[in-house]
Amino acid sequence: MVNGSLMIRPSSQRGMVVLTTVVLLLVLALLVTLYAGRVKSFEHKILLNTQSHQLAFSVAEAGLARALGWLGEDPDWDGSAITDVLPEQGSFTVTGNRQSVTRESTTMTLITLTSVADSPDGISTVTLSEQALQYSLLANPPDVPLIVAGGLDVGGNFEVVANPNGGGEGVPLSIWTDLDVDMQNGSGTTCGLQEFSDGNCSGSPYSEKGFQDLDILDNDTNFPPDLMEYLFNYPTEDWASLRADANLHLSDCSSLGATSRGMIWVDGDCTLNSNVVVGAVDSPVILVVTDGDLTMNGGAEINGMVFSFRKPTTTADFEMNMIGGAKVNGVVVSNHPVGHANGTYNAVYDAEIVAELIENEDFLRVARVPGSWKDF
Repeated sequence: MVNGSLMIRPSSQRGMVVLTTVVLLLVLALLVTLYAGRVKSFEHKILLNTQSHQLAFSVAEAGLARALGWLGEDPDWDGSAITDVLPEQGSFTVTGNRQSVTRESTTMTLITLTSVADSPDGISTVTLSEQALQYSLLANPPDVPLIVAGGLDVGGNFEVVANPNGGGEGVPLSIWTDLDVDMQNGSGTTCGLQEFSDGNCSGSPYSEKGFQDLDILDNDTNFPPDLMEYLFNYPTEDWASLRADANLHLSDCSSLGATSRGMIWVDGDCTLNSNVVVGAVDSPVILVVTDGDLTMNGGAEINGMVFSFRKPTTTADFEMNMIGGAKVNGVVVSNHPVGHANGTYNAVYDAEIVAELIENEDFLRVARVPGSWKDF
């Protein structure tokens, strides 16, 4: 007998279960797909943000490098904004804040550089800062016209015009050395600028043959043991680093003249022909003559500082010879004894030239301050 109620057959129940399972699996697959897509989209955004940040970071670094290069080209840069756009990389704006720092006898400038860069898509902005030190090559400006390590044997002739305030206010100073100055031989004279200008140095001297006055400071126990380090803050053993800082490297002095400027490093002998003038009062030179003799013929002049430098591994003797009125207006320095070969040398202290040796942009250098870089 057939029951009047609707009967669901087992096969229909199984079909419903399968359908439900399939639907659930499809929904689950859809959810997994949506989730995976969302994760991939999120990863893509992270990748884009990372790339944008890296681009902005690189552009900010480029801004700092541009500012450092700008300082090298224009030491008087006031720190005003420098803006540039790097194609397909982004843009930067870099500024500088200058601060004077006094260390012993030298004033340096500390410059804080700040570079702000944007990525090309505008997503990322990076700010970097770093400090740079602007300093003069001369760490200790010389205030004596003739400075010699190893003493001075006056076998030849010399005239030295004193710094009128080299030993203090109103106390002239002509020669400074760690050993003895022998004034018994040759024809050496020191005097004031007025007497020299009047051609009367020998007629009204401070010191002369047979008489040594207080303007000559010899046997000084406070004399620096390393003149290169004293003058330039580079130890003698590190002379190659100072050489790398020079504006010009030469093997002789034949090309030098009135337009020469900055630090000039000469490897070997330096000979100046008659009446050749090197440098000027407002643009003097620092002439480093390394392991060689300096010979200046009649009427030749050097405006600036001459440093006769003997390398620590060299044992040969070298001499300075300024013939027929040739002279150095400024300062003469030697890290080895001179005067033993009857050399002739004439040094005229010039305060204006010495000031230019410190302040002139040809002698300014820029160095990064270690540990000053930051990105916050």
